[in-house]
Amino acid sequence: MHDSRTNTFDQTSTTSRCGFISRARIAGVATMAAAGLLGNAVFGPLASSQAQPLPGPPPALAAPVAPAQFLESTGLLKALNLPESTPAPAAAPQASIIPAIAPPPPPPPSPASVTLDELVGIVPQVSPQQLAGYVAPLNEALAKAGIDTPVRKAAFIAQLVVESDSFRTFEEYASGRAYEGRSDLGNFAPGDGERYKGRGAIQVTGRDNYQSVSNYLGIDFIAHPELMATPENAFETAAWYWQSRNLNAVSDTGSIESVSRIVNGGTNGLMQRIDSFQRALSILH
Repeated sequence: MHDSRTNTFDQTSTTSRCGFISRARIAGVATMAAAGLLGNAVFGPLASSQAQPLPGPPPALAAPVAPAQFLESTGLLKALNLPESTPAPAAAPQASIIPAIAPPPPPPPSPASVTLDELVGIVPQVSPQQLAGYVAPLNEALAKAGIDTPVRKAAFIAQLVVESDSFRTFEEYASGRAYEGRSDLGNFAPGDGERYKGRGAIQVTGRDNYQSVSNYLGIDFIAHPELMATPENAFETAAWYWQSRNLNAVSDTGSIESVSRIVNGGTNGLMQRIDSFQRALSILH
C-alpha cells in the first residue's frame, strides 16, 4: 500500500542529506580556494554536478561571491602557516687538490779541479794565504778553457807560475817601452807599448791582444788596460789566450817546451817551467 507520508519523509530526508553533503563539499572547496589551491574553474563542474539547487535565498538576493584568487607559493605557505623554504646555498667549487711535487735536489757542486792543498804543493814558494784567493778564479779558467786533464792542468799552471812570478804579480815589472811601435802586437799609437804591456796571469801583451780579449769577455781593456791585472780577470784572460792558441792540443803532446815557446815566444824561464810542470803532474789527478 503506497504511503504518501512515508514518501514525503524519505524525499525530505534525502533532500536534507543531499543539502548537508553539498554544503560540506562546498565548505571544503571554499577553504581550499581561500588557500589558493583551487581557482574559479573548480566551482563550475561542482555546481553542475548537483541534482537539485541548494535551498537558500532567491538568486537575486544572494550575495555576490568574489572569484577565488590563485596564490603564489609564498602566499600559500603563509595561508597554511608553513615556514618559507630558503634555497640551499650554492656549493662552493671544490678546489682541485694537486699533490705538491718537490723539485729535484740540485746537483752536488763539482769538485774543484785544483784544490788549495794541490796548488800549495805546486807553488810552495808562495804562502797558502795568498794562494787561497786564487783557487776559485783558477778553477773557473780551467773549466772555461777545457783544461781538464792532469797534463793540461800541469802545463797551464807551469806557464802561469813563470809568467806571474809564482802568482806574485799580474802586471809585468818592466815599463813596456820595449814594445813601443811593435806592429806585430798592434802597437801603432804613441804610448801603446807602455799602455798595453804584459798583464794578467799569462801576461797578455799588445793592443791587438787587448782588443781581442776585450771582444771575448765584453770588458773594454783598451780604455781600461789596468782591469786585466785584477785576479778575476787575470785568470780569465789567461784562459782566453790558452784557447786562442789551441794550447790544449799542444799540451797533450807532452812537450812543455813547445807550449813555452808559444806562450813566451822563446825559452825564457824554460827550466822553471819544466820543473813546475813535473811537480804538478806528480800532484794532480
